[in-house]
Amino acid sequence: MPSESQLRTLSTTLLNACKQGSLATVRSTAPILYPSATPPTSSAVMPLSYALATAARHGRADVLKYMLTSLPACSTSRRPWSPLMDPSVSIDKAWEDARYSDLVIMRAVQSSSTGVVQALLDAGMHVDQEIDKVGTPLSLAIATQNVEMVRFLLGRGANANGMEWLPPVTFLARAASFKSQQILLSLLDHGAKVHGSSALYNAAEYGHIDNVELLLARGADLDELAMIDYGLKSRHNAGTALHAAVENGQTEIVQILLKRGAKTDIKDAEGKTARDLALETECADIVRAFDEAAQQS
Repeated sequence: MPSESQLRTLSTTLLNACKQGSLATVRSTAPILYPSATPPTSSAVMPLSYALATAARHGRADVLKYMLTSLPACSTSRRPWSPLMDPSVSIDKAWEDARYSDLVIMRAVQSSSTGVVQALLDAGMHVDQEIDKVGTPLSLAIATQNVEMVRFLLGRGANANGMEWLPPVTFLARAASFKSQQILLSLLDHGAKVHGSSALYNAAEYGHIDNVELLLARGADLDELAMIDYGLKSRHNAGTALHAAVENGQTEIVQILLKRGAKTDIKDAEGKTARDLALETECADIVRAFDEAAQQS
């Protein structure tokens, strides 16, 4: 049995091999550190999940696949990407992220390497695997605006109609808040539902005219109320896309929505119409847009 000093040296060697993608070194060190399905009992041994996460983070798909399929702690587990840890064993501060049960999945999606995520899928991970306090891999890919990863996950069957964990918004609404249309289009092309998504509200809020036009072309309801869930028992009526555009000073979007026939008498949770908000903002161009729309109606 290696000494504590030797185990720490081996851990450092394995960590560097996972970063650099040295499969030969991983093959020669990992079986010594993790010889069985039982978690290591020495604090000198790097948690296996940290080694997996390091390989995932650096896009080392071959290294990750080897460890997932060849090390007993992974290959005999229902969740190979989250091998068990002995709670009684202290963890070096440099490795303490290993306590997070979904660390490997997080690092895999953040790596931008579709090969790494494919290795997890091959090991049995569901494409919509829930990540604690995050959502699914797709929600993470959307949040980081990783277009390639979004397309990859959707191509593997990820649910385009999912919700982010916090704040609890639809994937489509989240994508609509970005200037680039690539993720928004990918979601729409893979079955994301516009109705009830609050995507138009978000596009208007952030001032993305192209996204507003796209969503309207795909059937978005001009007057849909955006119901915001703050994790409470009730949902908050934030108003319509017109409310969002007015509140955020998006004059051009206000004009577009009014020309499309957006209703001006719908009230938000505070009982205010979009016109009420316009008068409060004292933005002359926005108030003028409402006056012109009223004259034309």
